[in-house]
Amino acid sequence: MSTIFIEATECNYLAGRCPMFEETFYSCPVGLAHVSVDGSFIRVNKPLCDFLGYSNEELTKLTFQELTSPEYLDRDLGYLESLLKGEVDNYTLEKRYLRRDGEQVWAQLTVSMVRDERGNPDYFISVVEDIDEKKRIQSELFQVDALFSKIVSAFSNRTFIWVATPDLKKLQYVNDGYEKIFGRNEFELYCNPIGFIDHVHEDDRARVLKVFSQRPLQNWDIQYRIYDSKGEVKHLHDRGSLIYDNSEMHSLILGTADDVTREKSQQQALMSAVTKLEHLSKTDALTGLANRREIFSQLSDEIARMGRGQKASTLVYVDLNKFKEINDKYGHKIGDKALVEFSQRMGSLLRDSDRFGRIGGDEFIILLYGTDESETAAFFDRIQDSKFEIHTEGNNAIAINFSAGWVQWNEGIESVQEWLDRADEVMYEKKQRGQVLAAPNSKWDKAM
Repeated sequence: MSTIFIEATECNYLAGRCPMFEETFYSCPVGLAHVSVDGSFIRVNKPLCDFLGYSNEELTKLTFQELTSPEYLDRDLGYLESLLKGEVDNYTLEKRYLRRDGEQVWAQLTVSMVRDERGNPDYFISVVEDIDEKKRIQSELFQVDALFSKIVSAFSNRTFIWVATPDLKKLQYVNDGYEKIFGRNEFELYCNPIGFIDHVHEDDRARVLKVFSQRPLQNWDIQYRIYDSKGEVKHLHDRGSLIYDNSEMHSLILGTADDVTREKSQQQALMSAVTKLEHLSKTDALTGLANRREIFSQLSDEIARMGRGQKASTLVYVDLNKFKEINDKYGHKIGDKALVEFSQRMGSLLRDSDRFGRIGGDEFIILLYGTDESETAAFFDRIQDSKFEIHTEGNNAIAINFSAGWVQWNEGIESVQEWLDRADEVMYEKKQRGQVLAAPNSKWDKAM
């Protein structure tokens, strides 16, 4: 409501001598009162009675001191004293009144003074405007603002929040997140709102600069890395929105950048763990070769490839000879060492395109990619010159002997198991005929 100003003269107060003033006093939509120098109410209008909850008769028996909330009384009396001394012509203050029902209500009080013919104080004219609803709304807004500030502050440990003009030339607001995440003083942003780009990782900087160089600027959602003041790399998830005013004009830019370094670290650790678990699920724990399930999967893929008319491969079934005797004579530790040594030595002789796996115990499978049976035979002739042996703690050399059988794939082989069984049968036949591959002149060979 607008403030009402009343110019009072001596004739205003004389009942019946100024009918227009009388009508104005009682029909005024805000509270009006004539108050004596001692503070008692001389006359009041209905809006003031309604506001304070008193009847006209009750209110004129009271003083404004009795109706003023104690914390505002001294200030009110101080203004009145200045008015009486002629130091001010009028004063305005916001204060709380005590209603008849005990409730405290807010009002804006404007007071001026009427003097008599000799210039002495005669009475006060008080205009009392109800601002209780306005104060309630202000209080709620203050609480909301305080809550918002508290929320923003709570986010400051991991979120950098800023507000700037559309041209990015002036920063309107920045929370503590910049200092806590970047480790730098926010003053540099007030000097240059996009100064944070100077701290973006060199591999990400061009991408980030492209986003903030757009004119007009668009909403963004981008992830990048930054260096904090200690030189440590942090990951940020940066999002921005354009804010429009009532006229749909672009007025502000709101940016929020979350520190997601921890999440990135956890994600990388999880991915590493998943990769490791996936590797373990496909790998023989002792030798590091593909395990039975994985090598079967690889062979299945190979059969599908060859079924499309591509060059056939050969499957080799390998069995270490007298492996049980190595375990019995030298112990399982040496036996395991023999399995590992055989795997590493044989693996070093194979091509990247070949496949090698352990299907259990001392049995292995080799897939020689795009190799026929004659080429496979030549391959095993060549590896006769390779040493397959291990040494005991006494530096005694133990030969690792093995038998191998191989079968080239053909269209008559319908499954991995059938292909494997055929190679196993060939290996067994060769083993029965004494066709054993071994490191020549080894001590184990002589011992056997």
